[in-house]
Amino acid sequence: MIERVLFSGYTKKSGKGVYIAELDSDNGNLSTPKPLVELNCPTYIDVTNDMKLIALAKKNDCGGIVVYDIGGTEPQLLDEDFSEETSPSYVKFDASRNLIFSAYFHLSKVKIDHLTDDGKIEHYSEVKFEGHGPRVEQDQSKPHYSALTPDGKLIICDYGADRIYIYDIEDPKQPKLMNNYIAPSGYAPRHLVFHPTKPYLYVACELSSKILVMEYDAETAGLTLVDEAEAAKDEQKNTTAAIRISKDGKFLYASTRGANTIATFNIDPNGDRLKKINSVPTSGRGPRDFELDPSEKYLVAANQDSDDLAIFKRNPNKGILTNLGNNVAIPECTCIHFI
Repeated sequence: MIERVLFSGYTKKSGKGVYIAELDSDNGNLSTPKPLVELNCPTYIDVTNDMKLIALAKKNDCGGIVVYDIGGTEPQLLDEDFSEETSPSYVKFDASRNLIFSAYFHLSKVKIDHLTDDGKIEHYSEVKFEGHGPRVEQDQSKPHYSALTPDGKLIICDYGADRIYIYDIEDPKQPKLMNNYIAPSGYAPRHLVFHPTKPYLYVACELSSKILVMEYDAETAGLTLVDEAEAAKDEQKNTTAAIRISKDGKFLYASTRGANTIATFNIDPNGDRLKKINSVPTSGRGPRDFELDPSEKYLVAANQDSDDLAIFKRNPNKGILTNLGNNVAIPECTCIHFI
């Protein structure tokens, strides 16, 4: 089966913006990525159900988000908002309410926007943060992730202040803080995923190279730390980046730069414990993002620093990854999104 996949990243060297390619899930062959939308530094993207591309971008000395219709023969610009000093680090679309969440790493805030049916961006609200952590990289609040809990609350990872925030956004124009969880000092929570059926989430902590397992109480938005696992050793030289979970909730994956590996974990049937199976090299440098394909027979990892993509075959029963050894060239890739 042919699966389409988008790639995006920096444009400091030779990157063109957002690329598109095809993965053959029968054999794992990935076509050469071709430019789809030329943008300045679209380091993260999301796509709506009706094929609107939402991308981070920069324009002149400002940053923000852009919206393109990519459902036709040629991409069409629908709207853009470059009203900030810099672009965000993460963007997520809420299809149930047509909301866009943008985490501004360098500006210590998260913006909530509304996407109209014709692709226009309407600003609703923003939440600002304070604080810092013990590491030199944590000199201020640095929200790195803003998305949804399974019951529709806004959850935010603050890398700079070692915090995880949860907001009630029943009225997205007036977010209400429900939880301000303090993570272990110096861990720098970066990204997270929820278990598909159990009340647990898994947090990738960048500066400690640890994965936190937390129980989530939907009624109170409470978070309770129940387990911790190691994505890579020697956290002083490594930075953990992306985290993904299989659809059946049995396996967890995390990428770590420096070590240049993807770690595979077995998830206990209860969802509250992790057991590391192994780590596999990505045959490149700086695996910032990766994604399981829709069939979950393959995993594609973006090696930002070596300008290539690694393709792994995945054993669905054991979770184990096998590097196919046929890395595909792409410049400065930081985000992968199957469509």
